[in-house]
Amino acid sequence: MKIVDKLRTALFKETAEKGPSPPDKELWSPSMGSDYREFWNAMAKDRQGAYLAVAGEPFGEPATEESLSRHGADTARIIGDVLEIGPEDGVLEVGVGVGRLAEHLAPRCGSFTGMDVSDNMIKVARERLSGMANVELRAHGQSDLSPFPDGSFDKVYFQVVLIHLDREDAYHYMRETLRVLRPGGRAWFQFYNLLHDGGFKEFEFAVNYMVEKGGKTRGRVHCYTASEVRRLVEKAGFRIDEQRSRLAEAKQDFGYRIPDLDWEFYLIAVGEKPANG
Repeated sequence: MKIVDKLRTALFKETAEKGPSPPDKELWSPSMGSDYREFWNAMAKDRQGAYLAVAGEPFGEPATEESLSRHGADTARIIGDVLEIGPEDGVLEVGVGVGRLAEHLAPRCGSFTGMDVSDNMIKVARERLSGMANVELRAHGQSDLSPFPDGSFDKVYFQVVLIHLDREDAYHYMRETLRVLRPGGRAWFQFYNLLHDGGFKEFEFAVNYMVEKGGKTRGRVHCYTASEVRRLVEKAGFRIDEQRSRLAEAKQDFGYRIPDLDWEFYLIAVGEKPANG
């Protein structure tokens, strides 16, 4: 089920079950928050809201612990394989959410750090990942990686995170990622493709929702073209790994089974920090 359809389904169910929501309570409403931290804390005000925010409705039903875990397993495997995450690596996930991917990737690496702008997300993630000794989780409300010194990690990834950020914030995160990576380290940056019909559908839905609600939702989806992604990643200082990236103009040839239909309109840039960087 595509993100747009997940959102429509969630909005329909909320209205059908509870009646029209007050303006300051409506799911995904512009009134939920003017900054990222406030918005995602409102989305994750309870555990079910947090699950909906990070995974929609896995397999067409409200998330359970089992379905949430299963939903993240294939994506985590792909990221781990593409970045070649190994037992000696220090890994950072930006936008860790409730640990949907972390629970599968942390066992692959030496140390795993998850960061999120939402305190509520991190609270749930700590409960879910409490048995993993190599995991550190922290809330950080700014769009940067300032808690971490230069050269702190071997691998960094953003999955379904940069699409919810303004371009300026996304680009700054890329620059910050270069800083916190060790020379030769790799980063995974995922985007939505404006030139794919599915990506444009996401963009158009965001536009229509903005017009209907009279304002821009803080967590709205942003779409890019492949050339824009290349430009930003390279200007941030990375060398794009063409073999590991998926940056065709419209339709990607992934070479592996994609976990769900949203992947059809993904753009994935894998950047490597130069050895002398």
